[in-house]
Amino acid sequence: MTDWAAEAARLHAAFADPILYTGSGLVEESITGTKCDQSGDAFQGAGATIRHVWFEVQMADFPNAPGKGDRIVHTDRMTGATTEWEVIDRVDRADIGAWELTVEEA
Repeated sequence: MTDWAAEAARLHAAFADPILYTGSGLVEESITGTKCDQSGDAFQGAGATIRHVWFEVQMADFPNAPGKGDRIVHTDRMTGATTEWEVIDRVDRADIGAWELTVEEA
């Protein structure tokens, strides 16, 4: 039987970037997160180019559940650009010991 939480932790260690997190009991705390960026749900009309951007972060890094309005500062290792993000939604992924935090540019 596969231990999904252990496998997820290994993937996180391999792909996560350092981020600074503020909110939910943390103040500019250095933790790690994996940034994900994919096409959003399709819709008709002008400007149908929406993106869904989120960070997968480890539950163990948080004293309290993350919430809307929390901030993430992330430097993209490919471009070197630093962006500040605001959490607008969260998904509890207790099955892999993580939160999926949907963000938008702050």
